[in-house]
Amino acid sequence: MSASADPPATIATTEVRGTKAQRADALHDLSVAHAELGHLDVAARFARRGLRLSGEARFHLTLAWIDLDRGRRRQSLHHLDLATPHLRGGELARARCLRGLHLCQSAEPRLAIAELTAVIRELRRHGDERWLANALIGRGIARCNATKLVSAEADFRAAQTLSLATGEPGRAAMCLHNRGFVAMLAGDLPLALRRYEEAAKAGLDSASRPEALVDRAEALLAAGLTAEARRVLAPAMELLRRCNRHVPELAVLSARCALRDGDPGPALRHGGTDIEFLLAAGKLDAVAAHRFRGPVQTRALGWLAQARRSNRRGALAACRAGLRLLDEHHGDWPRRELTGHALGLARTAREVLHWSEQHRASVSLPPNDPELAQALTNLRRARAFGLPLEVLERDVRRLTLASRRARPSGTARAELPLISFIVHEGQMSAVTLIDGRARMRVIPEPAELVRTTKLALQSGRAITTDLLPDAEEVVVIPDGVLHEMPWAALGRRVHVIPSLRHWRPDSHGGHRVWVTGPGLQNDEVPALQKKHGGVIAKSSVESTLRTLEGAGIAHIAAHGHVNPDNPLFSYLELDDGPLYGYDIARIEHPPEIVVLSACESGLARAFLDAGTRAVVATTLTVPDAQVSEAMAEVHRRIGHPAEAARAVAHLGFSCYGTGTKVAA
Repeated sequence: MSASADPPATIATTEVRGTKAQRADALHDLSVAHAELGHLDVAARFARRGLRLSGEARFHLTLAWIDLDRGRRRQSLHHLDLATPHLRGGELARARCLRGLHLCQSAEPRLAIAELTAVIRELRRHGDERWLANALIGRGIARCNATKLVSAEADFRAAQTLSLATGEPGRAAMCLHNRGFVAMLAGDLPLALRRYEEAAKAGLDSASRPEALVDRAEALLAAGLTAEARRVLAPAMELLRRCNRHVPELAVLSARCALRDGDPGPALRHGGTDIEFLLAAGKLDAVAAHRFRGPVQTRALGWLAQARRSNRRGALAACRAGLRLLDEHHGDWPRRELTGHALGLARTAREVLHWSEQHRASVSLPPNDPELAQALTNLRRARAFGLPLEVLERDVRRLTLASRRARPSGTARAELPLISFIVHEGQMSAVTLIDGRARMRVIPEPAELVRTTKLALQSGRAITTDLLPDAEEVVVIPDGVLHEMPWAALGRRVHVIPSLRHWRPDSHGGHRVWVTGPGLQNDEVPALQKKHGGVIAKSSVESTLRTLEGAGIAHIAAHGHVNPDNPLFSYLELDDGPLYGYDIARIEHPPEIVVLSACESGLARAFLDAGTRAVVATTLTVPDAQVSEAMAEVHRRIGHPAEAARAVAHLGFSCYGTGTKVAA
């Protein structure tokens, strides 16, 4: 059995005709070519025809390969037993390679590694580079099973080089995909996703190798993108059904998706030994045993299980250990499960404040790279022409996961009164920290508080609430529905920050930038620019992003659209299309202070995550007739962003971020 360098060409040009030997050769070539393309039923039919025609051992060898790919191990071994006595030289080495691949699935990994190492020496002696690549791939899989990840990476890299040398870019792409799997096991999710993406671009045919889709789905699930994982699993299931192949991991992943969506039923019915299923079934001892070895997420789940089976002190220690592990490897999941469990155990106001901050933690920003920029451009063009957006949005999310960078961080000032809200298990609590003393209380019906506050503001009535502490200046960390609260209207100088990490000092200086989007009834920008100076940017996305780099104050007058499902897909309308939150995340040196003068856009958080110190924005629709006067007032006071927001609080504006006065 030999691999076909060009399976489609072999299928197109090969005819079963001529002498018995010629017909046998043709049937063998067609069987191998179809097997390479994943057409296993067709490949098996040609191999059985060749076996009936000639009885040659090579057809048993081919059928052994096909049945192994189908997951029919017993039938595969039967064909190997029939073939082996009649094979010599290179063919015998290939049969040994197949047995080694069987050992990868059924035996202790060390046995498979030893067998395939011996086979690799034989194949090198015979100069059989294509099957040498197969053996290296098999040994790489066995080394993955043995958690020998550095050696596994070396095997897959060597197989990739061999495949390129023998003119098989598709097989080389598969090796690159396998290197992504090694990165996944090592806990480097961004590298894994990047290699999966590169493999697909390099020619990996998921139609013939649907297991690649299963791997990608697992990576997406690990990244917390359950819906994305399900979308990838759907075609994998169909492809595997068509070619009558059984991949146990498929059922496992489907049940895990259901488990992540809060439905443990499929996991419990599955009855498997997957660690998430064991956790759902309450088999904590079995899961906790995994906390010291294995992939990062497996170990993190082990610490979660240890927390759930321990007393309070031990549980909090286990949660801290799991979070340290995720921090070291830039992992996201199961971070919130760990912090949520710890929050449930927190007793004092300070403990609640500490664990709520851990619960809010976000690991990294989307990348600033040309591929993501192009994907966002493609998305803008599709929106402009009214084309479907789902696939293009999926590309943006995938590229975002494949390469991330650290978020800028700061430290909150302890001298300002602080109130932090947290929603946990359906209840909202508030921790107030004033002069070093922490107090905690429950906030009943927060949604009603937001609704009545907005109604009072819009109708010009006085707002009465004891939500904030009795202080002139307050730092607020909202949660849940309180993100929609017009905080500056509550009669304080308020700094609204997503977490304590978002408190930042001013950086002194930088140019002013003015941006105007299309379709505005009243454009306040020309008058403001005339009074305060600065640069009016061209209202295109790339021009705006270039001008925003390193700005001191940026004023953006543009209609906004909020995406509640994914805030980074919220956007501001510019002349050539949307400026997304993903675009803002690409800014290396974002503006220090941003004013968003039009209606709510949902992008204040994107600017703060990117490193902006303060954003003045509204949660209401601002009447066009009042915009110019309001923005003139904002810019008179912009050196103190919280005071500027307070001056226009009647229009729903608040200061998000560090709104302290800029030092002279």
